[in-house]
Amino acid sequence: MKKNWRAVKFGRLSLKTALYIVFAVAALVVIYLFSDATADRDSASQAYTSLDLRVAATASYTGSPIKITSQLGPDHNVRRTVVNFAVPASGLSEYGLMTTPTMPAPAGGYPVIILLHGFIQPNAYSTKKAYLPDMEFYSQHGFAVIKPDLRGQGLSIHQGKPEGAYYSMAYNTDILSLLASVEKTPGLNSNNISFWGHSMGAYLALRAAVLSPDIKNVILLSGPVAGIKDMYNSYTPRSDVANPVAFSVRKSVLREHGTPLNNPNFWYSASPINFLSNTHAFIQIHVGAKDRVVPPKLSADLNLALNQLNLPHSYFVYPTGKHGLLAQRSQIYARSLQALQK
Repeated sequence: MKKNWRAVKFGRLSLKTALYIVFAVAALVVIYLFSDATADRDSASQAYTSLDLRVAATASYTGSPIKITSQLGPDHNVRRTVVNFAVPASGLSEYGLMTTPTMPAPAGGYPVIILLHGFIQPNAYSTKKAYLPDMEFYSQHGFAVIKPDLRGQGLSIHQGKPEGAYYSMAYNTDILSLLASVEKTPGLNSNNISFWGHSMGAYLALRAAVLSPDIKNVILLSGPVAGIKDMYNSYTPRSDVANPVAFSVRKSVLREHGTPLNNPNFWYSASPINFLSNTHAFIQIHVGAKDRVVPPKLSADLNLALNQLNLPHSYFVYPTGKHGLLAQRSQIYARSLQALQK
């Protein structure tokens, strides 16, 4: 006799009802797993964008070897090449200039300096010219020097937007991705990587140093390197005024999180100076007493904070020095080499 499946009971439930329950539970499991995976992706993405340095410290950077895209030939006893590196977290492929000594790399590879420039209008920034004398000097003394074209400028002009340094983590995502790529590149010493930054670049270098334990030295020139609340009160970065993209980012972030005056807890967590105990780097500070662009007090505040934590560092004030510290470069070179060559 043919069975009527509609009438078959599953305990006290009909088979049809039981199947409905099974399908509903399966659907809930799928939704849960999907939402959990989405939450994981969102959390990982936030690690690359959050200004809260406790969150940013959880980001993981997996680099691939730097690629040479063109040889510019030797000059001033150094080799010059245009290089390309990936920024996987943002889906970007960025560029930069690398100078290396003409002599062969030592065992273990060349020690590396990642040189971070100060603010230059993104559409006026020159890959091949900006900070070239600084790069050449250090390469003449045995270092591979890489100056990245941060997103939205130089040869990276079509890779992302120039969001600025202070209210966005974009540039730090760029330079920490470059750091990870340097560590994978043959001929470069993955255990001897230092950062050198001027002005805006100094802020980026300090922020990188509290996020990554892989940075050996940080050389800071004319840096806005105090707490963001103090900077907000006394310093308006040119990049936040002259760069429309950075200005828009600043307004959006202040609208979302409030200012350092009315939401000090958030901005405390965004200030690298409050996380100095995380750094493994030796920090060297150079500042001109006559700097009229970045208040010299911001460097003095960093020196004080390092003293209070008893962290190894050096601090040099140049009485006649202006923002560019051009007249003081020979002293800066000599003093920085003492740290970099240890």
